[in-house]
Amino acid sequence: MSATNKLGKGMKFLSVILGSLLMGFMWRARGSHGFGSFWGIVAVGGIFTLLIFAFYGNRAKMKYELMPMGAIMMGITVPAWGCVISMPGGIFGSTVPFSAIEKVSGSGSQVYAQIGQGRGTIMMLLLGFSLICLYGIFAGSFFSEKEYKIKHYLVFIAVFFAVEILAKTTFAHNIMNVLAPEVTDGFNRGLADAGVTDTLRHFYLFELLKGGTAKGIPFGRCYFECIEHIAYTAAALALLITALAVFRDKNVFAVSLLINVFSAIAITAADYFQICNYESSFLSKLNIPASLRITSWGLWEFATGLILGFGIMLTLAVLPEKYSSGKKYRSEPYIDNKVMRFILNFLLWGFVFVVVPVRTLALRVARMLEDYGRIQDEDVPGIAATAVLSVIICVFLFITLKKNILGKNLPVPFKLKSFEFARIYLLILSLYYGAVYFFTLDASIPAFIRRTITSPSHHADMTGIEYFFIYLAAFALFEIIYIPVKKRLSSHH
Repeated sequence: MSATNKLGKGMKFLSVILGSLLMGFMWRARGSHGFGSFWGIVAVGGIFTLLIFAFYGNRAKMKYELMPMGAIMMGITVPAWGCVISMPGGIFGSTVPFSAIEKVSGSGSQVYAQIGQGRGTIMMLLLGFSLICLYGIFAGSFFSEKEYKIKHYLVFIAVFFAVEILAKTTFAHNIMNVLAPEVTDGFNRGLADAGVTDTLRHFYLFELLKGGTAKGIPFGRCYFECIEHIAYTAAALALLITALAVFRDKNVFAVSLLINVFSAIAITAADYFQICNYESSFLSKLNIPASLRITSWGLWEFATGLILGFGIMLTLAVLPEKYSSGKKYRSEPYIDNKVMRFILNFLLWGFVFVVVPVRTLALRVARMLEDYGRIQDEDVPGIAATAVLSVIICVFLFITLKKNILGKNLPVPFKLKSFEFARIYLLILSLYYGAVYFFTLDASIPAFIRRTITSPSHHADMTGIEYFFIYLAAFALFEIIYIPVKKRLSSHH
């Protein structure tokens, strides 16, 4: 970075590489125990926003409060995807057996149905396009000529959920009949098998109102998932229209659109690691070496993150300099009222950067203790440890924020510029998540060492964490590159 606060081509290139490595590792970690769906995406969103701040945070509009806000905006659009990932391969499962089949065969297993691979791929692309659509709007707002306040982000959030609900209750079902009629037919058969006499649409609305997902009905989960992907895509498109037509912001529109497209490509291209061995997939007809036909949920997650992180940071790197170069940083309050500023910072920072990471550690250690027979059930100890540790750490956070914001009336929660704080905390938090992931549970570095000593011939069998060394290499490479980059970034601002 030069004295003019412009990132050179070399630093932008490194930002893209670091984004790819960090997201690859974190998206894989997100899919493991202790992270969870919403919680895991919040963890990813928090640490990735720190990366964006580390490179592009020397701007007046890059306020402290936006770091945890970005994490939440990434997390609240996370959908379910357990059924749709097989569709590009031409099949999807009922997830539960049909009672008639179970009575005849006694197998009690789910059945599979075929779907056109083109339409199945479209469903996967829809999943990816809307996956982090609110975060795309959020990231784009950093490089807008406008300054976005909380009320503006709330407008986008309201638009997303309003269109999502509208779609789920109306036109998403009609689109479903065109894109995935096989799923509709399967769910109709499932309803008949379950003795439901109501129409599919009425049954869906009834379940939606009571918060159900029809998981106990054959093909019910698939139908609900696909409707959600269609509805979320409609909501993502509504966000783009809102940015362009309501806020008249081409930058937010362009950045968000590109991030959505990269997200769609990422999760769909990485689906190779789900469907490459399906006999129903077009991949089965290609002359792909057996060594490359790898079926791995972990590699799918890792590859998704790798491409997604690359795409997000590349989108930011190619922005014109007048939008991406650093501006004179000003420590101005995001919220003028210091009491409200204190409350907001405490809630946001306490949840995203205290409760979420603490929960990850507590739940993974509790599961490990249960696996080793030290405790009978992981749930209560895990939740209790999360609560106790979070309260203890939040007490210190409360004291710090009270002193800085209420006592000294500082415009920021910590005595560092936001981008300086982000560069430091990114290193700390990435090392923390790396330690949590690689040193807890059975599939970890200690477990690998123990297996190497006790069973040398099976030392590579890391059950539950396939291709362990790939994730470890990505994490280590991120740290090796970031540490000197951090020093160089900190020497110019």
